[in-house]
Amino acid sequence: MRTLLAYLTIFLISFQATAQLTAKFTVRDARKLCYTGDLTRNTTATFKNNSADGAYWYVWNYGDGSADSIQITQKLSDNGKHEYIQDGLYSVSLLVVDPSDISTEITSNKILAVEYLSAVGSDSVSIAITYKDGTSTKKQTVHIGKNKFGRYTSTNCIEVFSPYVAGSNFAYEIDDPSSEENKAALESFVYILSVNEENFQPHDKDVWTYYWSIYNDKTPIASFHTDSTEYRYTFPKENYDPGYTVTLQIALDSSKFDAYEIENNELQSCVASQSIKIKVTDYFFTDSSRTEKDFEDRENAIPNIFTPNGDNENDVFYFNTNGVDVFSIWIYNNNGTLVYNQRAKTIAWTGADNSGHDCPSGTYYYVVKSDNKNKIHNTAGFIQLFR
Repeated sequence: MRTLLAYLTIFLISFQATAQLTAKFTVRDARKLCYTGDLTRNTTATFKNNSADGAYWYVWNYGDGSADSIQITQKLSDNGKHEYIQDGLYSVSLLVVDPSDISTEITSNKILAVEYLSAVGSDSVSIAITYKDGTSTKKQTVHIGKNKFGRYTSTNCIEVFSPYVAGSNFAYEIDDPSSEENKAALESFVYILSVNEENFQPHDKDVWTYYWSIYNDKTPIASFHTDSTEYRYTFPKENYDPGYTVTLQIALDSSKFDAYEIENNELQSCVASQSIKIKVTDYFFTDSSRTEKDFEDRENAIPNIFTPNGDNENDVFYFNTNGVDVFSIWIYNNNGTLVYNQRAKTIAWTGADNSGHDCPSGTYYYVVKSDNKNKIHNTAGFIQLFR
């Protein structure tokens, strides 16, 4: 019996000598945060330190790689706290280190970081310690006993959503229906409004909704929202200067969360807003004349030469429309005979008459009218057709 007790005593002493320190924490606040560029919002996560108590280093790594993502405290009562300012999924870890066997060459300096490297045998671990030595920063690898070390990581502990980007959220361009093979007319009031995905790159694209609002001066003329980062919008008329005000709001789609998540994680205000001016121009006119306030002083930008010879270059006669008005065109040959007419928002002529027969090379005359009440697109001219 005495022998058994002796063995048990030795075993317990041996176990206590190699047992790791307890490293443990719990999340005190919401696991889901929202950063909108305003640090007064829901951006701070705090953690309750439930580790072993003693003269230890408590090394927090909040996982976002920021300058202050490593925090080292020396009291169990100093709980973890960190502000997240970019979206992502973050694993938070805590190391507990007993520094009693680490040389004073290291411990007498300010400790900047401690990193777990690997286990060494069955009773020790390898760690890297970064510290400040005078004006220089040093990093040294040391081995300590497992009984003087503990670590805990909570996988995907914190999720941060952010609709905010430092640059512009916007991208926009005139809708160009051309292909590489075939050039097509622009519809100059038709714009592709889109989120600038080079700037806005959230870790979860599926949870966002994009709200667009269009204003003429201060008068709202349209509002819509979409799950797509791109929207094709036709402005109602030219507004060259100062332009239409376009506002984009990026907001969390609450339907992708349950009510508890939204309310208890304070995600209701996870919205970023930005406005720009878009100077909508009418490309029916030339570069030099489209800025003329008086429409009668504007010259049209209708080309007068095209070559429908099948080489995929200048094979179609067209002119830029605005995507709003309906245009009509009548084309006559040199004898005054009508060879072609069309009525559409986008006009294109391939050089064939209304019966589908190719028209011969020569000079043709056209008349263009639109249903715009100001008759700003009504014009006439000639075309040189070369085959």
